[in-house]
Amino acid sequence: MKIKKILNQNAVIVFDEGQEKVAVGKGIGFNKQKNDLLFHREIERLFVMEPESQKKLQTLLAQIDEKFFFAVEHVIHHAETVLMEKLNEHLLIALTDHIAFSAENIANGIVIRNKLLSEIEVLYSDEFSIAQWAVDYLTKQLGVPYSYDEAGYIAIHIHSARSGQSNNSKSIREVTIISDIIHLIENELEVDIHADTMSLNYSRLANHLRLLLHRFQHNQYAVLDTEILEMVKRKYPESYEIAKKIRVLLMKSYQLSITGEELGYLAIHIERLRLAGNCAQTTTISEE
Repeated sequence: MKIKKILNQNAVIVFDEGQEKVAVGKGIGFNKQKNDLLFHREIERLFVMEPESQKKLQTLLAQIDEKFFFAVEHVIHHAETVLMEKLNEHLLIALTDHIAFSAENIANGIVIRNKLLSEIEVLYSDEFSIAQWAVDYLTKQLGVPYSYDEAGYIAIHIHSARSGQSNNSKSIREVTIISDIIHLIENELEVDIHADTMSLNYSRLANHLRLLLHRFQHNQYAVLDTEILEMVKRKYPESYEIAKKIRVLLMKSYQLSITGEELGYLAIHIERLRLAGNCAQTTTISEE
């Protein structure tokens, strides 16, 4: 195959099988020129990319050590094998950039905590499991002591790539909204929803909230019988009032409007948490 453009000494654009591809390998661009031949034995990785992605990759490879690129490519290969699906091509560039930047921060003594870690672990459990593996692999492969918090960031990148997104904004917004709602409930009930005694109800609530947001995006709404909704209001007045506060939060902070039926379902989930919290407090008092 012929070289069409030199990106740097370790990456070039080639024309192969009627397509432009990015070829990466140690020293493959060194002392090479346009139209020089490149043999497959010289190439470590070969990628098909859109022109825009090629430009981003060129910029990225000029700024970082290629070891990050190769390590992340292996992580993506592992993720695709586990998930049995192809991930968005933008993941390679975005995740490489993130991992290299994170390594720079660690080297400078800067550790950024992930405040959404608990929500990410529950909402994106498959991606989070892969991300945990990735943290161990990257730590060993790159010699960088990545923290457990990093698994949350990697999981977000993988989830966005599964959804066909070129960036993480949608996934981060979803997790942030759910985190805000859970913190509101914790404050109102004065309980730690993340505690072990609450874990099952917490997981149910987090997944319900995710489905609620998805329904809103697709103009689909939960259906709850009017009589049942009235019963929820009567039986769980405290939980229903908290659900109403969540509706205010969603409207003020995120311009999202939810129906009365959705409030009913939320109140049921909140009531479970309230009862679990009361049981946990009773057990603690008894032990004392």
